[in-house]
Amino acid sequence: MSKEYPILGSPLKVNGVTMRNRMITTSMSPGMGYVDGENHPTEMLANYLEERAAGGTGMIIQTICPWKRTNIEGLHPLPCAYDDSCVDELKTYMVDPVHKHDGLICAQIYCVHDLKFEGEDKESAYGPSDIAVIPMMGGFKAMTLEQIAEFKKMFVNATLVCKKAGFDAVEVMAGVGGVMSRFMSQATNNRTDQYGGSLENRARLTLEIIREVREAVGPDYPIVVRWSPVDFIKTANGSGLSMEESLQIAQWMEEAGLDMHDLSVGWHETSVPLTTKGIEDGHWMYISEQIKTVAKKPVGQGYRNTDPTVMEQNLQDGKCDVIAGLRYSIADPALPLKVMEDRTAEMRKCIVCCRCIDDVVSRGKDLVYCGVNPHLGAELLHPMYPKTDHPKKVMVIGSGPAGLNAALTAAQRGHKVDLYEEGPRIGGCVKMSAIFSPYHERYLDYLTHQMKEHPEITVHLKTKVTPELVAQVKPDAAIVAVGGNPIGIDVPGSDGKNVVMSHDFLEMLNGHAPKGKKGLFNKIMWKGGSWFLKAHYTPSFAREMTAKMTWPISREVAIIGGGLPGCELGHLCMETGRTTGIIEEGKKIGYDVSPSERFGLTSQFKKAENVSLHPLTRVVEITEQGVKCITTVPEKDANGKPLKDENGKPVTHEEDLFVPGKTVAVTLGLSENHELYEELLRQNVEVYMAGDCNEPARIADATKAGYVAACAL
Repeated sequence: MSKEYPILGSPLKVNGVTMRNRMITTSMSPGMGYVDGENHPTEMLANYLEERAAGGTGMIIQTICPWKRTNIEGLHPLPCAYDDSCVDELKTYMVDPVHKHDGLICAQIYCVHDLKFEGEDKESAYGPSDIAVIPMMGGFKAMTLEQIAEFKKMFVNATLVCKKAGFDAVEVMAGVGGVMSRFMSQATNNRTDQYGGSLENRARLTLEIIREVREAVGPDYPIVVRWSPVDFIKTANGSGLSMEESLQIAQWMEEAGLDMHDLSVGWHETSVPLTTKGIEDGHWMYISEQIKTVAKKPVGQGYRNTDPTVMEQNLQDGKCDVIAGLRYSIADPALPLKVMEDRTAEMRKCIVCCRCIDDVVSRGKDLVYCGVNPHLGAELLHPMYPKTDHPKKVMVIGSGPAGLNAALTAAQRGHKVDLYEEGPRIGGCVKMSAIFSPYHERYLDYLTHQMKEHPEITVHLKTKVTPELVAQVKPDAAIVAVGGNPIGIDVPGSDGKNVVMSHDFLEMLNGHAPKGKKGLFNKIMWKGGSWFLKAHYTPSFAREMTAKMTWPISREVAIIGGGLPGCELGHLCMETGRTTGIIEEGKKIGYDVSPSERFGLTSQFKKAENVSLHPLTRVVEITEQGVKCITTVPEKDANGKPLKDENGKPVTHEEDLFVPGKTVAVTLGLSENHELYEELLRQNVEVYMAGDCNEPARIADATKAGYVAACAL
């Protein structure tokens, strides 16, 4: 029994099975590789599931398609359960890997938008009516009564196939804007038959499926229902489900045969941010708390559950019975086991970067990258830390996420690692990004703990690595992870005393005053700041000081560069009340911000009175008062609509623009930095590159790159 997490780590009986704790790993369609080109599950999926079962999760829910899926562009491949020919592969690649570790696996019968009926050669978007929430995404085919009957039959058949394969439970997918949720919602259901109109009619399809599944599987087989009591949907036909309606539906579902509620929030088309770091951990528990007022069966709540301390508190407060989530399990498959064993310091918590969601849901890619866990995708085909037969003396140069993951991976594989960092503390750029994000701070805390605990890692701080030092140390191999070079700007005034580069802060955190700063006051402050932070830096302290101080970021800021670094700084300035202008040469502010974050972030900027956005704007000169620019402005007709030429392109003209800023922050990102790597190649050292020095990217790319480099040793 866990002392820190007494309820989270406790068992829960769900009909005929008992979960070993209150943590459910929810479903995802992880894409190609996990499933082959003909929709058969693979060894990669088996290893993904086994890793999480071995990590102690209470139940794994995994997506299954109930028809013989065709491969068409834009649809993820999925394991199928259309007849008994699917039983053996489902058992071999999905059920057995989980049961090997005494885990439970639940088959989620997946019916979101696309269905394939008898006689059709490909999937099409079906629903109760032809109403699309987002018209540009295309319309829906209204299902006939015959198709509804076939849909129910297909669903029950898939359930029986999965039960025969050995799945411990079945989940009816009735949420996130799928077929059943569209029937339940007045916003997307304008039918006039027995499946439309009243709430009872709109809920009829879902309830009929639950009843028919119950009749097919018997009284003791667990039925879970994934549904969205709050959908944030509105169309010309009406609004989505109200909580009053959902409270009634919850009771009807239990009467029909439901054993556990697995609550999601919203639909895929919902414009409200649901999963991003701007939403606090446990925010959506108010939904499960209300459903629990009428529910007699266990209630699980999904979305924004990454911190076990918050999970435990919500359970103790009676807001839910089960924690449902996926990202905590992607980040650390062993998190449930660490919960049950009170191994809090070893928990590798999700940093809410949304890379997994963005790749799979928004970009249509496969589950390969996670901000903190490199062991996804093809890497699942071998153990996370494959032991070496030839231990080496390895020199890792640089302590950002690439260097730290390289050091940890090499040591876990059996190599002797010396990690070198030029500054007084490890972390690389994460030392700086942790000021903007407490989630990055906890990743840095985790990596720092790992470096201290591993006996095969020796950390050398305040040590600049040169080719001469490498020749002196004589490593068997070296991994260069020194980070990229900051991209500057070459215009009149770019060396002014009010100009700060993003790496100026990193230099200060590393205990060095940036070179070339003008003005006596400036020089004294940079020097004093670097001396002070060398001894007293913590991300939370730096965050607090940044909010209060007017140096080096004044109360009026012009930011050059509208990518992720500029947007993060802009968000901090916005929240701390600074007047902020963001300048970007390209068409979009936030062009490289994650799709999950971009809409919410830019919406906040547009609503904020203290933020101005300037896309299609190039810098001409920097002055002590701000930035002189030339901006491209679209021309409009008398009605205020944008004009277009004969080729359909916008008609524009250029105007002078001045963006005020007593501080001008240059956040143009990084370029490659191969210098040390090439020097070591000339010395015939076995050398690898990882992270931004090789290819500037994001934290998930750096985490993966460090891991891959160490696996190549």
